[in-house]
Amino acid sequence: MTKNIAPEDLYQLRSVSQVRFFDNKIFFTENFIKKDSNSYLANLVSLDQDKNYRIWSHDGLNSSPRVLGDFLYYRHQEDGEKPQLYRMPIDGGSSQPFLLTDSDDISVQELVISNDAQALYVKTKKTKEKPKFKTEKFPPVRHVTKLNGRLDGYGWFENDAEFSLIKIDKLTQEATVLFTTKDDFQLAAAKAGTIAYIRGRQPELDTDIDYTKAVYLYNEKTGKTQLITAEVAQGSFSAAAFSPDGTTLALVGNDNSHPGQTVNDLWLYSLKTKQLTNLTRQLSDVDVGYEAALTADFAQNLCSNSVVWLDNDQCVFTALHHGHSQLYLGNQGTVQLIRDEAEDITDFCTAGPQQLLLTVSKQALPSELLLFDLETKTTSQLYNPNHDFEQTHSYLEAQKFTYLSKDKTQELEGWYLPAANQPKQSPVLLYVHGGPHAAYGEAFFHEFQVLASWGYGIVYVNPRGSTTYGQKFCDDVDGHYGENDFSDVLTGLDYALEHFPELDKNHQYIAGGSYGGFMTTWAVGHTKRFKAAVAQRCVSDWISMNGTSDIGYWFDRQELQADLFSDDEARQKYWRMSPLAYAQNVTTPIRLLHGEWDMRCPISQSEEFFTAVKLAGGETDMIRYPQSFHGVSRNGLPSIRIHRMYDIKEWFDQHQ
Repeated sequence: MTKNIAPEDLYQLRSVSQVRFFDNKIFFTENFIKKDSNSYLANLVSLDQDKNYRIWSHDGLNSSPRVLGDFLYYRHQEDGEKPQLYRMPIDGGSSQPFLLTDSDDISVQELVISNDAQALYVKTKKTKEKPKFKTEKFPPVRHVTKLNGRLDGYGWFENDAEFSLIKIDKLTQEATVLFTTKDDFQLAAAKAGTIAYIRGRQPELDTDIDYTKAVYLYNEKTGKTQLITAEVAQGSFSAAAFSPDGTTLALVGNDNSHPGQTVNDLWLYSLKTKQLTNLTRQLSDVDVGYEAALTADFAQNLCSNSVVWLDNDQCVFTALHHGHSQLYLGNQGTVQLIRDEAEDITDFCTAGPQQLLLTVSKQALPSELLLFDLETKTTSQLYNPNHDFEQTHSYLEAQKFTYLSKDKTQELEGWYLPAANQPKQSPVLLYVHGGPHAAYGEAFFHEFQVLASWGYGIVYVNPRGSTTYGQKFCDDVDGHYGENDFSDVLTGLDYALEHFPELDKNHQYIAGGSYGGFMTTWAVGHTKRFKAAVAQRCVSDWISMNGTSDIGYWFDRQELQADLFSDDEARQKYWRMSPLAYAQNVTTPIRLLHGEWDMRCPISQSEEFFTAVKLAGGETDMIRYPQSFHGVSRNGLPSIRIHRMYDIKEWFDQHQ
């Protein structure tokens, strides 16, 4: 008899990502967690034509495999150290550090191979400032001058940082610095003598966030830079790829008409005509690329490769639609859907004229490497990193359902993951995703598997405000938090209770993180239907969130459709949409979970709500996770991730 999934299985489960095809070999990263060091690791591995498995790197976090000439280059990072560039001979030999690794101030951030495979381009960052929270005997004073001065999951931005673009030549293997700048950029693509990179158009902006992400071409010979997305003045682009002949650049991005939540399109830029064309404008409910990523907690070390070229006329790109991934074939005039499965495609690349390599996750399959033939539309599995684990363990299968919104205007989607062993009656846990501009979908969710194995039936839905359902659906929550979105999650729960009779109506629970934490604290202030609640890294007070969150000063303005400092009406709106305003109504026992390093929704958000509920005589407690940012449930310290799941179980078990 197989076992269900337990929290500690995080130490056994593995995922694959960053797949690349070089000289008839498939390279990818195999990601795993090491229990004794409490750390995330990744090996570079390969499969040859006979599926022979080889590990190329050991120890540390290894990523971005790139073959240039006779060498395999990759990023290598030891625990707590900055990532550096390593290389090793393809025909055998040891791995050695390469390029500026003698400096503790320099880190290697991105690697791009030119489309003719004659050069490797490397983006580096140089700074003496340390971004993380560390205890020091004589700590330096931190001087903040930038409005946009920190980032959750990273720490404080540096005032002294320098970014460089370096070229490594295939023949000489020599490294040349092409330019150095104070302005951060994303290294996107390269062809012979030309590099495409992405950066904001207003890097000097000091009184607001620069919403733009424009695409530039840098000419190696002239040293000149050309802005190629000027006609999309406020555009926000995230990925680029040159056609094999270098005449066309495929771009993923949007016009930023809805800052922070605009649906992405696939664009083509002709280097001959200087014309920029939106190829997917007419696609309905389709979000190109990975920025509307599905909400899950398992995949690690992803590189978000959104578009690749098959030949000079055709490119393949990924998109998200109604909670799952799709693949499209595009050329200068048409777009064709070529793959539409219940899955999350986490990365892909070409492996021949009509073949693609895919790394994929599914609700009941953590990770696999697939070969997809475009001519026959057939798929074969090349590698499952959890094959041995699955001989003794089984995953629970979710059931998808659709339901009508309470106002009868929207058909909504949700999933139900039954409790293990199919009890006659099981408590039901309504789980709400973060964002709010995110989506549940066809991806493996370790935590849901664990909670269901403990006997809870999990219901999770995509309310209005979620991504992958089009721009209008995504925008619905803006300025209306706690309205249609709140109705949608409760209506989804009502549907599940009506259609899945094994769910116990007398034992309803609610949980969620970030925006899901907002919805949890909002729910307990507006309904008494839940026996208990667990709010994680919540937003409870939009007014204090505005100045203490790393994104608060612009996110609140966009999401609430009001500027806090404009007038009294705006301030009243911020308070009216804050769960804290209704804390005196809370009778549901609520536990609050929060990371002490959270910069996205600072821990004060939970502290405020905890204090208010306590003062009102409600039942509540709070658990603080040390050394934990906002992403504690997805990429936090493994020991904390596991502890957190037991904290959720403990609270709900206490309130049966």
